[in-house]
Amino acid sequence: MAQSAGRQPGKRHLAGHHAPPAWHAVSLHGGLASLRWLCLIAIIFIAGCATPIRTTGTFDAKNHWQGRIAIKVMGTPPQAFSADFELDGHGEAGTLALFSPLGTTVAQMQWAPGLAQLRNGGELRNFDSLSALAQQATGTELPVAALFDWLRGTATPAPGWEADLGQLPEGRLLARRNADSAPAVELRILLER
Repeated sequence: MAQSAGRQPGKRHLAGHHAPPAWHAVSLHGGLASLRWLCLIAIIFIAGCATPIRTTGTFDAKNHWQGRIAIKVMGTPPQAFSADFELDGHGEAGTLALFSPLGTTVAQMQWAPGLAQLRNGGELRNFDSLSALAQQATGTELPVAALFDWLRGTATPAPGWEADLGQLPEGRLLARRNADSAPAVELRILLER
């Protein structure tokens, strides 16, 4: 018995009937799993794009900055840290909040005369100085008082630090601490417009 081309022995073929496309062969279980993955990805995407609602404190708008901060400590081993931030106040009294990419608060620093606090999760810790507070929150000492002046465009000197304010009109600040007495540090700030 002669077989027509393309037919295999033992297989039944009906005239006008073709095999279903591959996408029809997905089982119900596989389809539900795919739908779950798509929903999970959509939720993550939406959460990542959501802008967190942040409130400014008791400081006026000219003493408020927000954007992205990145710190590199060239120690052994090197350390790097970056977060979204909101900074309010001045060197004597203020707040610095650090946020994850999803907008959750990672840490919040608050300082005033006689007060230096770090709120991290549900834990509230007090420190003797703003310098010790900044060290704990960011991994290195930062010239906080000078930082406010730098963000305002004033090249206030800070011991061991050099600030490049040349790109501040574009919302960029770069400051470096030399490695004379401590590990070198690079601080980068990108302000939101």
